[in-house]
Amino acid sequence: MDKQKAIDKLNEILKHEWTGLAQYAQQAFLVRGLWREPYAKMFFESAEECFRHAKLIGEKIVALGGVPTLERGTVQQSTDVRQMLQHALAFEQAAVEHYRQALEICAEDRPLVVLLEDLILEEQQGVDELQKLLQEHAAAEASLGPQQAQERAG
Repeated sequence: MDKQKAIDKLNEILKHEWTGLAQYAQQAFLVRGLWREPYAKMFFESAEECFRHAKLIGEKIVALGGVPTLERGTVQQSTDVRQMLQHALAFEQAAVEHYRQALEICAEDRPLVVLLEDLILEEQQGVDELQKLLQEHAAAEASLGPQQAQERAG
């Protein structure tokens, strides 16, 4: 395994997780209306998951001899719940891809592969749940008139 290539990829993942931490916390702060209670809780839990992942990845970077990044990417913001969920879905899908790429780079390091597989499983579960939420959210909006849906969205 090329250690520097692995460290670089893990730092990309870490940057992504730092972005997710900020994005999910911001979404939890901004969500309002009918959806505030369940989605604020969900977004804060997602922020906590990003921090857990960041901690694991940062520790692994140091163990490999690297320095964890402090950088983060662009935070997607909205006050519209459906857009928040779409941003979250795009974030989780990108995370799955980052971890998949890391698996290819780190294939020779079995303990690291196991860690990455565990994390990719959590990320994929996030994708699956967000896809189901977006389907349910669309169905709930469809049952309301256009004016009611706009009012309830915040």
